[in-house]
Amino acid sequence: MEVTFWGVRGSYPTPAPETVRYGGNTSCVEVLADGGERLVVDAGTGLTRLGDHLMSRGQLAGTHHILLSHLHWDHIQGLPFFAPAYDSRARISIHAMPDTAKPLAKVLAGVARHEFFPAALDDFAAPFDFHEVLADETFTPQSFRVTAFRLNHPSGAMGYRIDADGTSCAYVCDTAPFTEVLHKKHFLHGLEPISEADGLELQEMRDGVVRAIRGCDTVIYDTHFTPEEYAKFPHYGHSTPDQALALCTGIGIRQLVLYHHAPNHNDAILDQMSGLYANLGRQVGLEVTTAREGMVLRIGGAAPARRVAS
Repeated sequence: MEVTFWGVRGSYPTPAPETVRYGGNTSCVEVLADGGERLVVDAGTGLTRLGDHLMSRGQLAGTHHILLSHLHWDHIQGLPFFAPAYDSRARISIHAMPDTAKPLAKVLAGVARHEFFPAALDDFAAPFDFHEVLADETFTPQSFRVTAFRLNHPSGAMGYRIDADGTSCAYVCDTAPFTEVLHKKHFLHGLEPISEADGLELQEMRDGVVRAIRGCDTVIYDTHFTPEEYAKFPHYGHSTPDQALALCTGIGIRQLVLYHHAPNHNDAILDQMSGLYANLGRQVGLEVTTAREGMVLRIGGAAPARRVAS
């Protein structure tokens, strides 16, 4: 199994000379099984690069399974620009957590509303279908075995464990840590003391994440903030590398990938973070890698190869 990072940025795209090495596109990860089957996790602007890659290789046809962590804009804004959506031989199959008020299909149709885009999703050459995913649910798109689990983020988010080819990886994005803030329906503008019931729910959520990712070869984790930034914005729904390290240590994970980089983290900042946390990871027995756009990781095996997507 291989993982390719087509978008590694959070919040909004940041195309600029100072972000060129790590990349400026928003969240999109491709998981490729050894037999050639593909899963896509999140559909930020990185999805456009993946679509161009598939078009260049004549791989537009067939069903394209996309797992969405949640429906915030930086995780869905690539959908109307995904090249297979313009090919009648393709089908776009979306898997995501349900919205409490509207059917998933109706919510996602909003990315191509007539006020914002010249064509509705129903007008695309490839049909879209939608599958609502519940926490702790396991489903099997193609040869993959996917297990969903809850994350701590405004309006909710879902993480995914993906098993194939005798190995596994997990995608944990977007999430706050499971301590002082419980995110429910909406963004919190400030902090209030959590109730005992909230504390129990946070612990249950954390236990669910640990249970899901235990023993994974590789975990891709939302590390949007530095510790100093998190202290200012603990109610934004994102984590730090330290929090990711603490959660992933001692549960049989080989590699932690720092991901969902903040838009103000340029290449120089990410270089510093990469060196610091690679060293801290070695101290606790974790290989820590910082996600870069175009990076390809081999999942499983004694020494997975790294290369750049072509």
